[in-house]
Amino acid sequence: MTGTAEPLEQNPKLWKLLRDLAAGQEAARDALLETLLAAPNPASALTELAVHEAGSAAARTQLTAHHADPKWSKWLPLHLQEYTAVFPEDVRFHQPLPQALIDSGWAETHLRALQSGGVQAARALVTELDAIAEEAASLLSRLPAMKARLGGSLHILQVQALTRAEALLGPLQGRKILEVGPQEGGLLLELIKLGADALGIDLGPQIEHPRLIQGDFLHTALPGPFELIVATAVFESSSCARGEPDSDAKNNSPAVLRRFHELTAPGGFVVLENVMFPIPFSREEAKAAGFEVPLSRLPAINLRTGGRSCVLRRI
Repeated sequence: MTGTAEPLEQNPKLWKLLRDLAAGQEAARDALLETLLAAPNPASALTELAVHEAGSAAARTQLTAHHADPKWSKWLPLHLQEYTAVFPEDVRFHQPLPQALIDSGWAETHLRALQSGGVQAARALVTELDAIAEEAASLLSRLPAMKARLGGSLHILQVQALTRAEALLGPLQGRKILEVGPQEGGLLLELIKLGADALGIDLGPQIEHPRLIQGDFLHTALPGPFELIVATAVFESSSCARGEPDSDAKNNSPAVLRRFHELTAPGGFVVLENVMFPIPFSREEAKAAGFEVPLSRLPAINLRTGGRSCVLRRI
């Protein structure tokens, strides 16, 4: 196996050697390490194992089908999964999976453990890969039904935001919700359809609706407090206040956080989707603004740009 071999070509051999070592066959360790080190990117090679080899048969089928689909990235397959299920409290994994693997030294840690720990290290790695595969397959299996339920009219960011809202609040009937930046209004209309007391605000809304206000989020009077504020692009390519460039949006984040706090009821939530890198505020800044951050390692939305979800809870 040469250093130019693709990870997919190495999967069966890697997985067999890893399983052999986990089963107590110490002789497999040297061959396993040699194969891993021959890969262009050991972290990527280990990740590929979870797509094609690890987990249950159903998980492998689900992941491989999406991996083979030329449009697979739209449905958040394994490569866009973060390590929430495996490392729920590990602050290193605050980035999309590949970058987190690189920056955290995940692959290097496992390589060192395999060199020194042998069987136990292999068993730990197999357990992690299985967990990653199962979590990713579980997510993938839910997404098409979510999309179909909404008639295909919403962007995946909005689908995820709606699902998050229901997970946090339960049935949305009568719940007081604000959407910041609804644009064409798909999510806002769906919230209203579900019985929520929903309101939207946008500098340049693309539809007219009595529940959609045109205005500046930071300075327009709004009938808060709200149980939930949802924004699918506040920290994406512009500031939610004035359509400013990314650099200004980052600088403006303290004002945005303060405004979120003003408009959120005690114990209420702010759901942010597609927050871009670099993240425009830290956990410390969010806490200083009166929030805790219960969720910040949710599935990334876009591998290339690094968007992800974040949930703030007003203290």
